[in-house]
Amino acid sequence: MKKSIKIIILILIIAAIGGYIYWQYNKRNLVKDKIENAISDKTDSLYFIGYDSSAIDEINGNVSFYNVVLQSDSAQKKQLGQTDSLPNALYNIRVAEVTARGIDVAGLLQKQNVAANKILLIKPVIQIINTGAEQPKPFTKKDSLELYKKILGKFNSIQADTIQVSNGTVLITNKAGEPQTTLENINITLNNFLIDESKNYESIISYFIKDVRATVENIQLPASANNTRINIEKLDYNAAKRSLDIAAVRQYKLKDTDPVINLENVHISELNTDAFIIQQRLKAGNVSCTGGLITIYKNKQSDGGKKGNKEINLSSDLIDQAQVGTINLGHTKVIIINKDDPSAKPFVLNNVKFSMFSPIKITEGATVNNLINNAQWELSADGFSFETKSGMYNIAIGDFSINNVSATAKIKQFLLKPLLSEEQFGKHNNQAMDQYNLKFDNIILSDLNIKKLMANEGIDIATASFEPTIKIFNDKTLPAGNASKLGHYPQQSLLKLNMPVYIKTLKIKNGLVSYRERGEKSGLVGNVFFSGINATVSNVTNIPALIKSNPALTLDATAKFLDKGSLSTHWSLALNSNAGIFHIDGQLDKLNALSLNPVTEPLGLASIKEGTVDKVKFKMDGDNYKASANVLFLYHDLKLDILKKEEDKKELKKKGLVSFLANTLVKNENTNTENSENVTYERVMTRSFFNLVWKTIFTGVKKTAL
Repeated sequence: MKKSIKIIILILIIAAIGGYIYWQYNKRNLVKDKIENAISDKTDSLYFIGYDSSAIDEINGNVSFYNVVLQSDSAQKKQLGQTDSLPNALYNIRVAEVTARGIDVAGLLQKQNVAANKILLIKPVIQIINTGAEQPKPFTKKDSLELYKKILGKFNSIQADTIQVSNGTVLITNKAGEPQTTLENINITLNNFLIDESKNYESIISYFIKDVRATVENIQLPASANNTRINIEKLDYNAAKRSLDIAAVRQYKLKDTDPVINLENVHISELNTDAFIIQQRLKAGNVSCTGGLITIYKNKQSDGGKKGNKEINLSSDLIDQAQVGTINLGHTKVIIINKDDPSAKPFVLNNVKFSMFSPIKITEGATVNNLINNAQWELSADGFSFETKSGMYNIAIGDFSINNVSATAKIKQFLLKPLLSEEQFGKHNNQAMDQYNLKFDNIILSDLNIKKLMANEGIDIATASFEPTIKIFNDKTLPAGNASKLGHYPQQSLLKLNMPVYIKTLKIKNGLVSYRERGEKSGLVGNVFFSGINATVSNVTNIPALIKSNPALTLDATAKFLDKGSLSTHWSLALNSNAGIFHIDGQLDKLNALSLNPVTEPLGLASIKEGTVDKVKFKMDGDNYKASANVLFLYHDLKLDILKKEEDKKELKKKGLVSFLANTLVKNENTNTENSENVTYERVMTRSFFNLVWKTIFTGVKKTAL
């Protein structure tokens, strides 16, 4: 009996040793078959799975599979397609290595659960094939869950302390295999991952809301309805930090390699990850960008706005459904294209910087006007310039800034510069015309109604100020133009503007106005100028309701005449009349009469040799056709020479006899303050408003002197 027991024990020992040796030599194939069967059983009939090789450590629960393939079965796919039961998307997945560490082998072999400390996917390539129309179908919850099932199998539960994807690629194609969306070099770290048998989509996606870090080297999105495509470079999404960083966002027109939008170093903080992942909406505390390029399009309103009104539309591809606390945009080039006039040259702003201080909500189809009207912001940019349609002038705007919070705008400089020389300008027009050279420095607009301005509803400013330099040249040796200037008084031009204008107060500081004229007889140039101009203009408007309560535009100014005599004037221009009614009164104080020679010699062929102007005082009323004035001209010790122009010479020569007669006829003095003259001057209809004013005063001066 004892001997039998010993034999049995010996047999058991030998069997155990043999079994152990067999297990050691065959465990890899046994476990491999079990795992293969478990995974295969957990995929549907449309797919097959395979891999090249594996490495299994059953003691520590480490499993690795190499060159894993999950691919749709072509025969089955064809059969399903014929029965009209093909799903919205098919998946082909290749993974260079799938490794699970600390895996629960027993649970895996029982075909119930996947549990591991870490699941690592190295170089996965996922192709998603759209089985429907050419344009991609919306990626639904069902599609997203299906993708998880294809990657990880249909187990009752999947649990891992960490899931890591390294250097992955996602390619979404149409059914012909043409790429629509690509994601390259994807790296994802997902912590504390658990999916139970409910397969709830939100429970899966919630990991991307709470605890995931994902980077993508490059994302190419599909073409949109407006024939553009978007490329995103180096995206870094951190759910734990609630941040999103993008190295570059570029938008292209189809078949064009030059981007219409190119924004670099985009940083989004305080990101609402729930809205971002589940609702595909951007809700964030701050969005910042170092700058780049933005192209926006201007087109006529189609919502019943005023005829010809324009709106600037933002690209809906980039800003669909966004809610942002603050925005900071730096050093950006902005190109504005007029869609109604494709041949028009684009308007370009350089070095645009934009900051938004209050929360803003952006919806699909939003316009710049929406942003302007519903946020607090500041915008600044370098200047810009463009040529006028006539080709005779260049308009340049200097550096500027607009602040929505303080309702102010500042413009460093405004220039209207001739592109032709004075001689070229005369030849081009072949008639005597004013050539303008304008410069306005340090323009400040206060209490500016920015909403009205951006909506093309008018200009509404409480206070404006600037430092003007106005230079005008006219060559009277050319034929006079015959175009009537009726209806071109300053107030009449204001009333004809297409948009409502109201500037309560306009302040002119240290201005200069210069009128240079080449004399018709002398061929020489005289210069009448006013320097150190300080003026206040009130009630600049063409709005009927405001005109009804205050029917006059007024101007009060002081200046130096020819840098010598002090001049003060008051102007009142009627806004409630088409007759061009105006009133002006002014006074020029004492100056040496010889100071007038730069004007009187080339333009009047008279040289003042002695004399003092004590005062010129006038009151003038006028309309479209004439002006009447009372002129007081006080002077003493006046002596002058009458000049003539010698042939082929630039110099002027004294006319001896005529000068003697002139000094005989001209009064030497007028010191009587009661000796003023009432004069009327009929307007030459081809001449300007200021010509009428000047000629009327000169008529009174001449009448006094003679």
